[in-house]
Amino acid sequence: MSDSELTDDSINHEINMFWWLHLPILFYVFRYVAHFFGTAKKGIESYLQHELGIIENLTVIFLLFALVCTMSIIVRFGKSLHLFLKIFLVLYCLGCIYFAGEEASWGQHWFGWETSEFFLEHNDQKETNIHNTSEWFDRHPKGVVSLLVFVGGVFIPLLFYYKAWRVHHTRRFWWLWPTWVCLPTAVITTISTWPSKIEDWFGLDFYFNEVQELKECYIAYFILLYIVSLGRRLTHLHKEGEEFAPL
Repeated sequence: MSDSELTDDSINHEINMFWWLHLPILFYVFRYVAHFFGTAKKGIESYLQHELGIIENLTVIFLLFALVCTMSIIVRFGKSLHLFLKIFLVLYCLGCIYFAGEEASWGQHWFGWETSEFFLEHNDQKETNIHNTSEWFDRHPKGVVSLLVFVGGVFIPLLFYYKAWRVHHTRRFWWLWPTWVCLPTAVITTISTWPSKIEDWFGLDFYFNEVQELKECYIAYFILLYIVSLGRRLTHLHKEGEEFAPL
């Protein structure tokens, strides 16, 4: 590998540290502290839980922002992007729409319409969404996404750091790899459910409830950080007139 491949020309054009490092850590600490100073019915904790709580709504908001950012990339750079990248971005849009729609039960949580007979019969939470109808639409996809977040957000950045590699724009599929800005969020996503498992194993009670919802929120934030990072790097490359690998 040449020296030029070890240099990331856009390293100074990434997301501000507050958004990718400070905010994810501070919000996780805030979520933990809120557990000790409130309950499900009063205090800060009451605003964080349940379908209309801050966590659920933040998940949808992050995904909607990610959708807008992805569509913006397609519109701004579509003519210069390889077909594979275009297909990837279109699938990314569809994924954001599906994830956000399912989290909000396609608007039922906000507008309060009655659940149809089909979902009353097949949905274990009596909501208008697909993921609560079967483990094949809930736990298994979530497990795959969690694995991808770990591999792309934790393993790959640490491997690149250990090997002194950079996500350089002349390398094939350079756009597919998350950069180091996704690492803190990916780490929190990965470990967020561990304390609840420790509780179950040892019969303890020290962690907050609805931990899966928090994990989904961090997955959504990871999705947003990745696409914002890619958009900023593409913008920088176009401004500098740099050529990047077609794939």
